[in-house]
Amino acid sequence: MGVSDQKTERLINLTMALLATKRFLSKSEIFATVAGYSGNMQTMERMFERDKDDLRALGITIHVGSHDPLFEDELGYRILENEYELALGPLTPSELSYLSLAATIWRNQLFATSGAQALLKVDALAGTALREDFGHATLTLENETPLFPALWEAITSLRSISFTYRSRTISKRRLSPYGLTLWHGSWYLVGLDLDRVEIRVFKVSRITSEIIFESPPQSFAIPDGFSIADHLIMLNTRESTNFTARVRVGRCQTLRSSAQVTNIDGEWDRIQFTLGSNWLDQLLWFGGDLVLESPADCVAELIEVLRSKL
Repeated sequence: MGVSDQKTERLINLTMALLATKRFLSKSEIFATVAGYSGNMQTMERMFERDKDDLRALGITIHVGSHDPLFEDELGYRILENEYELALGPLTPSELSYLSLAATIWRNQLFATSGAQALLKVDALAGTALREDFGHATLTLENETPLFPALWEAITSLRSISFTYRSRTISKRRLSPYGLTLWHGSWYLVGLDLDRVEIRVFKVSRITSEIIFESPPQSFAIPDGFSIADHLIMLNTRESTNFTARVRVGRCQTLRSSAQVTNIDGEWDRIQFTLGSNWLDQLLWFGGDLVLESPADCVAELIEVLRSKL
């Protein structure tokens, strides 16, 4: 992912955080919960100042205030939903794709009015071809967004939750949620797993149930020094997997571009390739043009997901 794409992801994360909050968020809270801020404090503050300027250049009003105006608390930031609007200038295809993903979320329960307007603007600029290029990502987001209101409520009010999660197996998980963020095109929930007593990362598209609130508000505290980015970065190495699959001749070009390809017959090729943590969503997009052969546990997981959709 290029520098421009990383910044676009960070701006989307920042915008969502400032829109969703019901109070002013301090810089320390932003640096801890919004993925994309890294380095020492001076570096993160410079990034944040540039990000604020970029959002304001788009016509987004960022309010500055404190939790209690009668006391000299640390200044915080928020975006009021009824003042939010998006003024689109010239955009690259990558930037359009990220805005399309963001608009899909805003179109739903969290930011319905603003999102609908943004989506119309993105669609008008993008055209049919671009929407088809990024259709798989938008479909994934539409499956995830029904969970967002409950997840945001749990994070902002510090309420523990439970849900059913599909990984190598399907299991019930109990979590004190610390943050929710976009990472390499997918959404991730990060928090303290109450059964394993350690911080874990959950891909939102793999949550297969409703979000159940297990505690009243303010039932836990986010640890000092917590940074959501520290836990997301580990996904790059921990969840990289080598695959072998049969693909139809002339299809699945995005996989072929970085794969070893061997012809089988006039209909099928065999390819070997590597994907990261969002491999399942990427492979589902190719439908009947791809038959996964290995590794065996991933084949079993893919078959289980396909059966659940019948």
